[in-house]
Amino acid sequence: MQGNLLTTVLALVFYLTSSLFGGNSASHSNVGNSSYTQNNYFPRSGIVSAKQTGLRDNYQNGATLSTMNQGSRVLILSEKADWYQVQVNGGQQQGWLPKWAISVHSDLTGNMSKQKVIAGYYVENYNNNSAGYRALSENLGAINMVIPFSFQVDQYGNIQSSHSPRPVNLAHSAGADTLALVNNINGSNFNSNTVHHMLSNSAARSRAVNGITRMLIEKGYQGVNIDFENVPARDRYYLNAFFNELSAELRPRHLLITASVPAKTYDDRTSSQSGAFDYRALAPYLDQIMIMTYDEHYSGGPAGPVASYPWVEKVIQYSLNSIPSSKIVVGIAAYGYDWGNWGSGKALHYQGIQNLIRKYKVAPQWSSKYRVPYFTYRSWGKAHQVWYENSASTSYKAQLVRKYNLRGVAVWRLGYEDPNIWSTIQQTIM
Repeated sequence: MQGNLLTTVLALVFYLTSSLFGGNSASHSNVGNSSYTQNNYFPRSGIVSAKQTGLRDNYQNGATLSTMNQGSRVLILSEKADWYQVQVNGGQQQGWLPKWAISVHSDLTGNMSKQKVIAGYYVENYNNNSAGYRALSENLGAINMVIPFSFQVDQYGNIQSSHSPRPVNLAHSAGADTLALVNNINGSNFNSNTVHHMLSNSAARSRAVNGITRMLIEKGYQGVNIDFENVPARDRYYLNAFFNELSAELRPRHLLITASVPAKTYDDRTSSQSGAFDYRALAPYLDQIMIMTYDEHYSGGPAGPVASYPWVEKVIQYSLNSIPSSKIVVGIAAYGYDWGNWGSGKALHYQGIQNLIRKYKVAPQWSSKYRVPYFTYRSWGKAHQVWYENSASTSYKAQLVRKYNLRGVAVWRLGYEDPNIWSTIQQTIM
């Protein structure tokens, strides 16, 4: 307890001193160099609350440009008297709407504060594989939050976008919320140098925070999911400062602040995977914390469960010492690993695993200890072990959400899963 208190105090001291003395300014800029009016918080998101209202080319007595329908999202740029200047249709048009016709700073997360979260991470497929989009479209009756894996931050704090409107529009059409996922991938990996340089430079942090804020509003997201991985353990205080600053910018705009964080059962401050993540210090700045309770056994290690029931429960129990249960979202794996010829495990989605079962005519077994399925087979004289997740193993994780009254689940990733997991989750936690 004393150690955690000291961490929080030191993080606050660091934040205050870094704000006073700043850091090395970066010459690069992108989306993140936008500035905001701190008192009025423009731009802001809004929703047309009137059944219909006219978009005018000037406030008061301007000519009508088009008709806006109830539920339309707008970006509010400024205000004059009883009117808002707005941007609509993805930035294609600007005009003026009466203030009475717009709901501003409403709870853009719909009923998310009142219900369990069933989230799916969405990754664009670049080889014409529509599995992710198909999984999303077929399960929107159960999924109420979609997290597109769409944005990267560089070492200067610039936000690089690969935004696709398809999953966002589809989610919104069904009343689901969307969170823009921002990661530190550089090339094909989560880059520790990139995130270290960004976090440790106050100007870069500020640029990232401003860029994230503008991106969420302009693209119509309801919040952000920060997925920083391989963060150097020495950047623990910088990471706290980043979330402090992000929270100060997003909460007045009623935008959700969430993070995907590594699972752990104790606080190893030297760990290259989890050492930078101080659960207790981060919890006040975050609305939801997606704990990545998977890769208990991973491709580079020995064969075993991706997420055994005892391990997941142990992670949850440790997390509850520092994080309110209402903020904890349990990460659900939708994949497995095949350990065999490659010298390490090969990741497989559920359909790929079913193909192996049919090809080698094997009968999957059930581990009563770990509460997950597995099987073995031989190929080219080599023994293989396959451990994976399905709807049965997922049901046990969902029961933990109910047992500990947690916020919900987040599935990695859409299109990889046993199709039956969504109904299983919905029936168990709702």
